[in-house]
Amino acid sequence: MTRSQLFAAFFFSVFLFLLYQLYRILEGFLAPLAWAALLALIFYPVQRRFARWLRGRVGLAAFALTTLVIGGVILPTLLLLVLVANESVLLYQRIATLVAEGEFTRWWYGVQGSYVGQLWSYVQPLLAQWNIDVGSIGVKATNAVSGFLMTQATAIAKNVVGFLVDFFLCTVALFFLLRDGERMMLAFRDLLPMEPRHRDLVLDRFGDALTAVVQGSLLTAVAQGTLAGISYVVLGVPFAVFLGCATALISLVPMGTPVAWGGVAIYLFATGHPIKGLLQVLWGTFVVSTIDNVIRPWIIGGRTRIPTILLFFGILGGLQVYGFLGVFLAPAVIALLVAFVRIYREEYGTRQEAAAVD
Repeated sequence: MTRSQLFAAFFFSVFLFLLYQLYRILEGFLAPLAWAALLALIFYPVQRRFARWLRGRVGLAAFALTTLVIGGVILPTLLLLVLVANESVLLYQRIATLVAEGEFTRWWYGVQGSYVGQLWSYVQPLLAQWNIDVGSIGVKATNAVSGFLMTQATAIAKNVVGFLVDFFLCTVALFFLLRDGERMMLAFRDLLPMEPRHRDLVLDRFGDALTAVVQGSLLTAVAQGTLAGISYVVLGVPFAVFLGCATALISLVPMGTPVAWGGVAIYLFATGHPIKGLLQVLWGTFVVSTIDNVIRPWIIGGRTRIPTILLFFGILGGLQVYGFLGVFLAPAVIALLVAFVRIYREEYGTRQEAAAVD
């Protein structure tokens, strides 16, 4: 081994070791840093506009925009989460009371005499052959879901200090990313051992994919949650605010929205309101779900150029691997892979074809 090879091996070994140590140092802060990076990416065009209005004072523009994001986006979202948590507690208490007083059993017998019960009369003998008691399963499932909501609400209440710390760290990181993000990105770009056109392709694809997914997913969630919530209120569904927020959250998952409004429609049918149930199905099918088919492909599909089937399973897999952040990170990772495939085809595919011709 030559002296230059020995130096290269030593240098990159130490370099990788230091990168690993940096990861260990920042590991506990990855969540607030990731959310700050997402917010900075979303609002960076606004940051540039603010900087022009303030005659190049980037720091002041970043401070003003961070303040606006906190007051106009983060705090209203937190208040909405508190409202949802309160309604989840009330829902748990109501379900627990109904189960304790036997109301669930009486409700189930009432369902058997309704329109849904007429259909159920054909299915029940088949289930009875397999010793399946849907009533007990429903009670257990209801207790499990309500218990989960109660547990999450309690965990949020107990973890207020940790949440406030993460909120503070996210705010600080957002300010510095808005102020210094462009310089940091240029420095990172220069470190990539790739040709300039390939570096631009990779970074542009990653940025476009992440921005498109964040914007498309959030706009779709807000639109579907609002439209579904309006129908819940008009049809007199209990806990309409909670269900509307739940619909918005579930809409981030592919095919999640029909599960939300479909469950509400089943509830309306089962409680003896077939007209309301039918209206909910029609509204959910032709309004709520149609919005998803318009906004998401328009924003995400056109800018990321990712096949729909790959995007579908990518988001589902991202949820399993990265948690909620995976909804946004997974499509960006797929976009990076698509960019690298394109680079491979340009660099190596052309060479192999040329060699085959020779």
